[in-house]
Amino acid sequence: MKKSFELEDSFKSLSHIPRSEIQKRKTYNTIIRNGRPERPVHYIVKNWTGSLLTFVMILVCSAYLLTEIKNPSQEGEAALNTAEIYAASEVVITYLTKSDSADHFNLHANLTRKGVSIIDEASWLETMNETINGRNSVKNAPDLKDGYDLLLIYEGRKPDKCKLWINDGNVYMQRMKEQRVYKVEANKAGKVISMIEDMEKQIQF
Repeated sequence: MKKSFELEDSFKSLSHIPRSEIQKRKTYNTIIRNGRPERPVHYIVKNWTGSLLTFVMILVCSAYLLTEIKNPSQEGEAALNTAEIYAASEVVITYLTKSDSADHFNLHANLTRKGVSIIDEASWLETMNETINGRNSVKNAPDLKDGYDLLLIYEGRKPDKCKLWINDGNVYMQRMKEQRVYKVEANKAGKVISMIEDMEKQIQF
């Protein structure tokens, strides 16, 4: 209240001094400005809020950019991990039987029925694993004819349902779920054919 009375006295004393209206208005504004109490707390809070919002925006933008940068590498890592799983998995046993058609797969629940050969010979397993897992894919392979249904059982992943057929001394393999055809390496094809012929003699398909 005292400060208010002091301001009024100042205004009264100023009114006796001859001045223009513009000068009086300027003097009035100066007194009012100087008479207002400073509010440092409000100033600090205002500036602190702005700084906080700026900091949050920087964090959000940084997180977004980091996510965008990491996504391609994560996709690459996923593809690499899938390839590693396939490479690490090995065929542990196979089942072979005569195929009815290119579209139908005969090997299902009853794998011990007559006409099904169970093969766990080491070189055969190695050849099947190397071939079907992409060592030698081919284009323009001959059509499947008089082929076999081949079930590959792995350690650590799901089995592969495959078609296997022989054409002009070459052995071809194809997963049921894909179009790509693989060819057994020439130096191993002869042994595969020989093993199949021996099995056909022992078991009537």
